[in-house]
Amino acid sequence: MKSQTLASPEAGAGKYPLSVVAVLVALFLAAMDSTAVSTILPQINAQMQDTTLFPWVVSGFLLPLALVAPLAGALADRFGVGAMMKVSLCVFIVASVWVALSQDMIMLIAGRALQGVGAGGIIVLSYSLLASLFEGPKRASMQGMLSSVWGLAAVLGPVAGAVLGSTLSWRAVFWLNLPLGVLALLALFFAPTIGRGQASRHVDPLAQGALAVFACAALLLLSNHPLEWLAHPMPVLTVVMLVGLGVLAARVRAAPDSSPVPLGFFTRPALGVVMVLVMISSVGLYASVSLLPVALDHVRASALSGGALIMLAALGWVAGATLCGKRLARVGFRTMAVGGMLLLMLGCSSVAAGLYWAFWPGIGAGQVMVGLGMGLTATTTLVFAQNSAPVEQLGAYTSTVQFLRSLGAAFGVNGMVAVALYLPPGHAYPATFLVLGLIMGCGLLFACGMPSAIGLRKDSLG
Repeated sequence: MKSQTLASPEAGAGKYPLSVVAVLVALFLAAMDSTAVSTILPQINAQMQDTTLFPWVVSGFLLPLALVAPLAGALADRFGVGAMMKVSLCVFIVASVWVALSQDMIMLIAGRALQGVGAGGIIVLSYSLLASLFEGPKRASMQGMLSSVWGLAAVLGPVAGAVLGSTLSWRAVFWLNLPLGVLALLALFFAPTIGRGQASRHVDPLAQGALAVFACAALLLLSNHPLEWLAHPMPVLTVVMLVGLGVLAARVRAAPDSSPVPLGFFTRPALGVVMVLVMISSVGLYASVSLLPVALDHVRASALSGGALIMLAALGWVAGATLCGKRLARVGFRTMAVGGMLLLMLGCSSVAAGLYWAFWPGIGAGQVMVGLGMGLTATTTLVFAQNSAPVEQLGAYTSTVQFLRSLGAAFGVNGMVAVALYLPPGHAYPATFLVLGLIMGCGLLFACGMPSAIGLRKDSLG
């Protein structure tokens, strides 16, 4: 058994307040950057005047954010979560300055891609760092608090983007990252060292690269982005995806310990359930909040009412994550997972009925239930995965959950958009939300397979 490198729960609570503050500030920056930009896109487009590359201002950030997760977790296990958190923050700060100084769309998109790399590392390592400091019921509570940061960013991000963009400039949104990022970085440097890493932990660059190529090709196939430099993008992307998958399989077969996704997720049934629940719940939340504005536009609702309804989902996520963090140790994994998926199913069905009958309270109630369900499910699955992880693979297990969540979000949004386009126009969106509810019902069946253990310690999860 390898030596314990993680802080005890008591030490985490008393010795590392600066680390906790740094994690909260850094995660808020990364989360808010992905929500604030949506409100300043018209100003960016008007100034840069390049409509062909315009979609990549968002996609150029989201793709690296998703793809860097497995590598960030592996490097954290190898070099220490604290050290890699500092590196990710530095990358994010430099990239923010780059974007703020950009003079053309190519430079801006390159900076956004670098921002995505830093933000992806920050997001994964924030969860890993607090998991290093806390165990047992306190770990569940702290992970719930991190989920609340996402909800807060979902509310404040668009507001900050709109205010700064209208009063100063769209560049001010990125300049704001500089003082807050430096504050978080200084807090980490003055805090005690956390997790020195495992020198024996091997990181396979080829396997990590193959996973990134496979996932990137799959996401591009589903995203329908214009790739003008390819005459026939779909066949090429399909070949690239299969080659990436083949190389990944070969590398994992040769060196199983270097797999970007820990093999425990495929050999332990409970962790297999976690994989399914993470992806399905992400489909439910992100497809819901992405499709709702379009659906409301078809019934001639105002943008303000659509934004308010989506905000209900964000607030529900905050409430659900907080509740789960406080009650998970008492009620157990299965109860929380079943409750979360049940709320997601009822929420999507309520939105479908509300859209069909143009009943706004039904849509609002559905959004609240979707947010609550995501808060319960996201916290439960993450804590279970972290408590199942060997000490030397805590970062890899955490990053796998975040990676699957990003994939679920991307696949869900594009898949549900395809369903909406396929259905007859009259009732396409109510029917799409009904399909979404049925998918959440399938997730509910999987949730029943979660262990019912009440204890949250590693030795109770055999």
